Order: sequence, then structure tokens, then C-alpha cells
Amino acid sequence: MIIDNPKSTTAYFSLKENAFVDQTQKVSKSLFTNQSFDAHLQNETVAPIHLNEYQPVLPDIYPIPARTKWAFENGSFRKLKKNIKLSEGLTFESCLKNTNRLLKATKGKIAIEISGGLDSSIMIGMLEKLGYEPFLIGTVSELYKFRTEKHIQETIAKKFKNVILSESFSMQFTNLLETPAHFLPSYMSLHHSIGANTIKMLKEHDVKYVFQGIAFDSTLVDAIDNNPNEIRWPTLQDNWFHDYIFAPQGSAYIDIAALTPIKQMLLSLRNGQAQDTQKWWAREFFASVIPPELSNYAYKANFGPLWWDGLQASSEQIIHIVDTAWQITALPVFENFKMQSLFDGMNNGSGRLGFALLGYANWVHSLHKADRLMD
Repeated sequence: MIIDNPKSTTAYFSLKENAFVDQTQKVSKSLFTNQSFDAHLQNETVAPIHLNEYQPVLPDIYPIPARTKWAFENGSFRKLKKNIKLSEGLTFESCLKNTNRLLKATKGKIAIEISGGLDSSIMIGMLEKLGYEPFLIGTVSELYKFRTEKHIQETIAKKFKNVILSESFSMQFTNLLETPAHFLPSYMSLHHSIGANTIKMLKEHDVKYVFQGIAFDSTLVDAIDNNPNEIRWPTLQDNWFHDYIFAPQGSAYIDIAALTPIKQMLLSLRNGQAQDTQKWWAREFFASVIPPELSNYAYKANFGPLWWDGLQASSEQIIHIVDTAWQITALPVFENFKMQSLFDGMNNGSGRLGFALLGYANWVHSLHKADRLMD
């Protein structure tokens, strides 16, 4: 059996029905079981990149990523695509040419987050080198621990005309009650307000594409030893922002480093490199297009305080959401929930469990609010 999703958004396939399902259909409350929650927890822990790793949260239903084709035979999935093949002899000029091809393929204005971090600064610098000026969007934090990012943001912003600063990127875990209904649970739903505020901010400027670089954390960090197809990115659930926030508004949220040509290029350039948690290779290779503070020094800001503040500010909504999930599902994991468990998880390194719980509860609540549950 061949399962083909040519669309630009995730589709959902039922092995039981041998067909794609309507993702706006109602979900039976009887499907919220311990097994369903455990599957979700497994998916959030492993972050599957292949359908064989995915544990169905709804019976026999699998998320089929955009523009992918799969074969299912003998109880197993096989991805039908050409494997990434490493190239030799690539240079910085090769990167510029690939970036230019990407720009020519776009049919609208582009925005990039000006975070003050390495990945976004590389994207901005490459576009600037090609003479293209994107819209820059971001939040400037006055917290002392973000002083370096603030300095770099200001350094880059001085060179561009279209810079939009707002509080969007500091709105962690806010407005959870307004989370759009979604077909399967996802951790990314907990940050929907960031995407919603971003697209609202950009609509008046007619920006169609938002470039982001989450996959840089894999392509620029993981050890590369002739193993490009073993890199664990992108995962099956990375398209949530695009699917539920941007695509419905006619926009696109694009992870640049996850695009096959860019991924192949970066992995080819880094072939033979050991794990590089501070991204020194990238800092040196892209030194000509990023501020010297990023090429000469390596640092990582601690976003924990922003998350902590966001959780505290949203405590009332979170308690309401989890209580609603308990009333609907009667799953023991939601009984006697305390906000302190989320903070304890952040402190002791087990935060994924708490956020998995909250992501599942947020999914149930969003379906309930949209009247998409049935007995």
C-alpha cells in the first residue's frame, strides 16, 4: 500500500480504513485512554522521525508529513524517497548559490526572527549578502542574562529598514484557552500564542514566509560521519505551527535547515566533524556574514526564567485546562494536578513529562472548546 501526501500540510492516515481521515471530524471521548496518553508520552520523549517509531495516539492513525510518500507492507512503513547523498567540494559560494535558489523559489515577502542568536543571524546574514532585505521580527529582553542577545539584535537591526519588535516571542504558554483545535496532541500547541501574535503582526505588511531554523540545532551540532540519513531531524511533529497557525492564514512557516537541499549542503560541508554543541564550525564558516560576537565567542542564553514566568502567569488557565481534561477523560494522570509539578520537572530535568501531560490536556480542551468531542 502506498501512502502519498503531496500537500504542504500534515495529513492523517488510518490503517484501519486504508484512507486519509477528515482531521476536522469529532473525536470519541472513549479514545482518551491510558494507552493513548502513554503513546503520546512516548512520542514526546523519542521525537520520532519515522512512522515506524510513532506510537498512534488515536487507534491506527498516523501523521503523514507534508510532501512525503510511504509504503506500508508486512506491518511496517518504508519512506519512499531518495536518501541524502553527501557532496564534495562545496564552498561558501555554494551556500550563497543555494540560498539564492531558495529566494527565487519564494513568491512573497520573507520575515526572519531577529533573536540575537547564531542560527537566525546566519539566515539574516546570508540574505543580506545576496542583497535581499527581509522583515526582521523579534522581542528584545531587558533581563540581564539576555544582554548579549540584545546587543546583537541592536547591531543587526541598525542595518535594516523593516524591523518589528513586540512582546510576541516572550509570550510563553499564554492564551492557552485559545489554542486552535488540532487533530493530535503536540507540545508545540503550548506555544501557539507566539505564532498567532507573529502572524497577526506580519499580516499588515503582507509577509508570506517566516523563515526559522530549529533544524540548525541538529545539522550544525550532530556528529557527521557519512551518516546524513541518520540525523534525527526533522521529526514527524515539527509542522504544527505551519499547519495550525500559518497555513490557515495563507502563510508559510519554514524550517530552512530541514529543507532537503539546505540540509544536504550543510551535512556535506560538516562531513567528518565531531559533535559540536557550541557550533564552532558554523561560527567560523559563516564568520563573514555574522557579527564578530557570534563568530569569536560561544554562549547560550538561559530561557528557563521566561518559561517559568510564562507558566506562573498562566497558572489559572493551565489548572482549568487540566481539570477539564480530567472531567472529560477520567485519566489518573490528570487527577490532583498541581502546578508545582511543572516547576519541579524543570528543576530536576524531567520537564518533558509535565509538558507532555499539559500538551495532551490542551489537545482535549481545544477539541472540547471547538465542540469536536462525542460520547
